[in-house]
Amino acid sequence: MVYLAVFPHSCPSIPVRLTGPNQSSKSLTMATRVIPSLKGPYEVVKPSAKHTATVIFLHGLGDSGSGWLAIVKMIKDELPHVKWLLPNAPSRSITANRGFVMPGWFDLPAWDLGNKQEDRDGMLDSARTIDKYIQDEVNAGIPSERIVVGGFSQGGTMALLAGLTARGEDGLFGGKYGWKLGGVAVLSGWMPLSDAFPKMVSPHLVTTPILVSHGTADTVVPHSLGQRTSRILTNDLGVPALEDLTLSQRIPPSGYSPGEGKLGAPGLSFRSYRSAGHEACEQTLEDLKQFLMRVLLQ
Repeated sequence: MVYLAVFPHSCPSIPVRLTGPNQSSKSLTMATRVIPSLKGPYEVVKPSAKHTATVIFLHGLGDSGSGWLAIVKMIKDELPHVKWLLPNAPSRSITANRGFVMPGWFDLPAWDLGNKQEDRDGMLDSARTIDKYIQDEVNAGIPSERIVVGGFSQGGTMALLAGLTARGEDGLFGGKYGWKLGGVAVLSGWMPLSDAFPKMVSPHLVTTPILVSHGTADTVVPHSLGQRTSRILTNDLGVPALEDLTLSQRIPPSGYSPGEGKLGAPGLSFRSYRSAGHEACEQTLEDLKQFLMRVLLQ
């Protein structure tokens, strides 16, 4: 049986945990393959004006690019020049879920996301795929500074890896070329490969606008992992700390407040949402929209 967490504010239904009957050893053996998405490599939402910028947004575990189409349609009118690329992760066996096959950018060896067990190969393979999508946009005439990579949950983790890394000392890489991107947006994600990440950072890391947002009541990817991501980026890697705000889930009746006005500047904006779970709440989406409007000015 599949359990979906359905969230308010017109947010997509995000699969957060799947459980089912014990599977046979044969089915688990067959599930070790990585299977390309049957939906194709990605969904595209075309700009309504001249195309001058691209957002590559990565879904979470068990979801698909189409799961975010409704969200994109909610905010795209204020970003008419932006093309949205919503990649579909391949299906793979998820160890933490007893080998259940589902769309995922990488395997999860355990539900405890703060441990040292990580699917390094899966993460790096997916980062190379995202790197190719960035290269395709650049080849089509969109400067890398006009591209934002973002994602939710597992997709947010991949946005960090693909958007903020270059070739590492040990030959590992996320974003092979160390792109100078317009920005990176991480919604309810966590820092990947924290031991190797410092050796892989892009030379443009400290000048890249970064948004990290997280619900304080997230029980799937705990808020503490968002705080840890913020600490690693600022304390260990020298990214300027612009703001650390805790906001309501909902936009107040008085209207949207941009906080200290630093959202979208080079450096890190860390925003927490009071009592929000593993979801893209109303304020999260408004902050994402405002971030994109600032880093991808028309």
